[in-house]
Amino acid sequence: MPAPLPPLHHQPLTPPQPPMRLRAVALAVLVHVGLIGALVVGMNLKRPPEPVMEAELWSALPEQAAPAAPSEPEVAEPP
Repeated sequence: MPAPLPPLHHQPLTPPQPPMRLRAVALAVLVHVGLIGALVVGMNLKRPPEPVMEAELWSALPEQAAPAAPSEPEVAEPP
């Protein structure tokens, strides 16, 4: 009597499935993460910059000097 055949894990007329390779899956995940990252960066570069506001803070405001007082006109004495 011949030795029994090992059990088939696939259909008899279809080729066997190749074993899953961990390196191929890791590389595919890495490439997809890189593409998604490039897409996010590309979308952020298209966003217009927000307007910048600037304010000067002073501890004491400068005081303006008072205008010079008008001089009294000299009165000429009659001769």
